[in-house]
Amino acid sequence: MLRIQTLAALAHLMGLAPADAVALPTVITVSAGKVRMSEPDFIAEAIKNAPLRAYLAEVCSKAAKAA
Repeated sequence: MLRIQTLAALAHLMGLAPADAVALPTVITVSAGKVRMSEPDFIAEAIKNAPLRAYLAEVCSKAAKAA
């Protein structure tokens, strides 16, 4: 699956509004870097980890509001 399709599926799973989903690629890149994981591995973890998805959704929402 292409990265954009994977992120779109993750955004849907997270229930992100389109305005919040815009921040998801950057949030994934930064978050994966902070925990020293590859982006594909981080996305795979987010797909199966509900608390992580909730945290990422909150970050996306705050980033969208700040923009």
